Amino acid sequence: MTAEATFGIEEKGIEVVTLQETHGNPKAVFGLWMAANIEFATLTTGALATGWLGLSFAAALTAIILANLIGGLVLALFSTFGVQYGLPQMIQGANWFGRLGNKLPSLLNFFGGFSWFAVNTIAGAYALQYFFGGNILAGVVLLSVVQVAIAFVGHDLIQAAEKYLVYVLVLAFLALTVLAVKHLGLSVPENVKAEAAVGGFSGAFILTLSIMVGYVVGWIPYSSDYTRYLRTETNAEGVKKTVFTHAFFGIFISCVWIEALGALIGASISFTKPSDLFADWIPEWFKVPFLIAVILGTISANIINIYSATLSALALGIKIKQHMAALISGAIGTIISILAAANFITNYENFLLVLGYWTVPWIAVTLLCHLTSRVSRLPISAAFVAWIATIAVSWPFYNQALYTGPFALKHPQFGDSTFIVSFVLAAVLYLVLSKPAVALAAAE
Repeated sequence: MTAEATFGIEEKGIEVVTLQETHGNPKAVFGLWMAANIEFATLTTGALATGWLGLSFAAALTAIILANLIGGLVLALFSTFGVQYGLPQMIQGANWFGRLGNKLPSLLNFFGGFSWFAVNTIAGAYALQYFFGGNILAGVVLLSVVQVAIAFVGHDLIQAAEKYLVYVLVLAFLALTVLAVKHLGLSVPENVKAEAAVGGFSGAFILTLSIMVGYVVGWIPYSSDYTRYLRTETNAEGVKKTVFTHAFFGIFISCVWIEALGALIGASISFTKPSDLFADWIPEWFKVPFLIAVILGTISANIINIYSATLSALALGIKIKQHMAALISGAIGTIISILAAANFITNYENFLLVLGYWTVPWIAVTLLCHLTSRVSRLPISAAFVAWIATIAVSWPFYNQALYTGPFALKHPQFGDSTFIVSFVLAAVLYLVLSKPAVALAAAE
């Protein structure tokens, strides 16, 4: 790496990182992903498995581990793309989806970024309201201002903030884990009544798996945004290996730990809103430190969401500086936070599932584009057609409050199987609609 990090306002935008601009330590992605997920929204995600869908703790933990093993490996691989291409994640897709076709996933990721911002901000605002009372909207605005300010400055301040936030968050959530296990134990039975409402045990398990996958894959369209400054022509494979290893363990450890903790607490309460997770067994001496950790965790996740949303906005061709795009994205996220604060749990579950409906087939196609050398059989991008066609035909498998498809309605025991179907279908369609570039060259 040839340049030192600077905390001035980032002006880089979405252009390829030159070798003169590269800097940073590939091991830093461990702390980045740890800090981004040791937070209240991750805890709320885990609580859905037991407090909302009725799984036992053992079944919930199994689904959590499986989902994060799959998602963590994919995120780690995508993180290495930043080292190879020196570009933000969504910008890379222009080579595969076409310059015009790539604008649609960029647009969806732009919406996803400030929607995640809203999710985390609402969760943090509920915590502020729980401790201080007052209007939840005041907490939304207060948290938004701090988060947008950090994202406004850009990449290097985000990396530095995550580096130090992770220590505070680990200590606070370790203390909460000890308190929870001591008070609740680890033997949480299933809630048969709650499971029956979603197709029994199998339906609840697959829905939990889908929700947890939806959570972790929501980070994948951002992954190269925080490794692109690690681009190098010296020992690139070694840097990629370090990035892969540290990104995987950062996302896997944090998500499994905090989601499992959420599942444990969620089973012990009447779970209708995030602040319900502040159970009455939490001792008074710990409430203020935990509140501080919740606020810091909200900030640690959302500075990533806002920053990557701004890069997606630039990928759409919007002619605006990165820091100004951060202000606009933050303002939109704040408005969504205000609108979505009511009925949060249902809105959150729907959001995680809908997020995966476009992200999972995009991941399948992007992986094949990166790992293989193929060209379209069509006059337009095969990658774009495979992706959009998969989204268009996956609706029968949707199983959530906004819409339940005919397959899911008839077979609720399969939960929401859209992720499995769409990943396989997108990959098959891309392979059918494209052909090896080597074969094309030989024919010519």
